[in-house]
Amino acid sequence: MKATVNLKQVLQGGLAALVAWLFQTVNQLQSQVAVYMVQIQKLEENIVGLAMRERELNSALTDVLIKLGG
Repeated sequence: MKATVNLKQVLQGGLAALVAWLFQTVNQLQSQVAVYMVQIQKLEENIVGLAMRERELNSALTDVLIKLGG
């Protein structure tokens, strides 16, 4: 019995494996992007909070300087 290789089947199998790998990779990338988006949102919120604290400190320092100068 002689084994034969059907090139069409080999190509179809390789293509199917490639497509499956691509879908898996895209799904992993989408998940990673979702994680990064949440992290970015939290960082933006932290920056806003820090900016508000800076304003409060600047206002308090201005009040102290006015009181010291007056």
